[in-house]
Amino acid sequence: MAETAAKYHHLIPQTYMSAWANNSGTLKVEFINEPGIIVERNKEHIAGITDYHSIRAGMPICTAKDATDIFKALSGYTVECDGEILNTPLDLNSHYYDFEKWIVTRPDGSPVSKKSIKHEIEQVKIKDIELNWSLKYENNWGAKVSKIEAKTLNAPTGSIPEFDKDYLMKFFTALDWRGFSSNQLFEATYESVVNGVLDTVQIPKNERVLPSLKTAADEIRHALLLQYYRSFLNDQGVIYQDAMASLANTSFHFLISDGPTKFITCDSPAFIHKREDGKLLGLLPITPRILMAKGRNSDNTSLFYVTHIIDEAVIKYNNEIRGNAEEFIIHPA
Repeated sequence: MAETAAKYHHLIPQTYMSAWANNSGTLKVEFINEPGIIVERNKEHIAGITDYHSIRAGMPICTAKDATDIFKALSGYTVECDGEILNTPLDLNSHYYDFEKWIVTRPDGSPVSKKSIKHEIEQVKIKDIELNWSLKYENNWGAKVSKIEAKTLNAPTGSIPEFDKDYLMKFFTALDWRGFSSNQLFEATYESVVNGVLDTVQIPKNERVLPSLKTAADEIRHALLLQYYRSFLNDQGVIYQDAMASLANTSFHFLISDGPTKFITCDSPAFIHKREDGKLLGLLPITPRILMAKGRNSDNTSLFYVTHIIDEAVIKYNNEIRGNAEEFIIHPA
C-alpha cells in the first residue's frame, strides 16, 4: 500500500473544519480554559498530534507485516535477549521494551552498533491509518458538504429522499470515535476498567510513544483506538459494527439555521446528546448553517428530514456542542 508523508495527524479532519474557516484557512477558536477569548488558528496546525495515527516499534497492535517493515534494519543479523534468540519480527517487537539488553551480531559473530540500528528502527512509522482516512472519507467530504447544502438549505421543512446515507453514517461514526474525546460508551467502559490504577502508572518521558501519552492508561487507550480505527478502515471491528447498527436503525434530520446565530463546532464534534424527553440524539455540525442529527428510524423510511429552526433553538444546540468540547470551540469565520 502507498504511504503518506504526513506527520501532523488531525484528529478532526482539516476538510471538516474548512466550513468554519475563512478563505485563507484561518479559524476563530475559543479555548475552554479561556472562555470568551477568540483567537485565530490555521486549520493546518490545530486539532492534531504529530504521528498520532502511526504504528511504531513496540506497539502491541503491530502485525507481522508491520513488524517486518519496522525491523527491516535487522535483516541478516542475529538478535539475542536474556539468552533467547529472537527469531521473528514479532519476537523483536514484543521484546523491544528490553532493547538495551539486546545483543545484535552479524553472521560472523561480530557485534553491530545498536545505536545506529535503533535510529533506523525508530525512523519507520506505519501510516496506513492516516492514508486510509484520507482515501475513504476525508477526500470526499467537501463534495458531500456541497451536496448536503444543495439538498437542504432551500428545502422547506419536511422530508426529502435520503442520499449518501452509507457514507454519512460512516463519517458520523468515525468522528464520534475519533475526536479528542472518543465514543462515550467506549470512554465510560475504559474508565471503569482503568479504575484509578493504570492512570497512576507514569511513563518516563524518554519512553513515551507520544509526549501526550503520560500514563499506562493513556498508552493502552491510544493503542486500542488505533486498532479500532485500522479495523474500521478495513470494514471490520467494533466501530464498523457501530456504523452498521446505526445504518440499520437510525436516519438523519438536518436542522437549518436561517437567523443570525450560526452553529459552532468543537474538537469532539460528533456525539450523542440526551434530549429533554430522554431520547438519544446524535449531533454533528456540518456547516455554520447546518446541524445533522441522528435519531431512531422507527418507521424504516428511506427519507431524511429538514427543519428550519429559530435562533433560540440554535443557541440550545450550541450549548450542547460547547459542553462536549474537550479543549476548544470553533466559531463561524
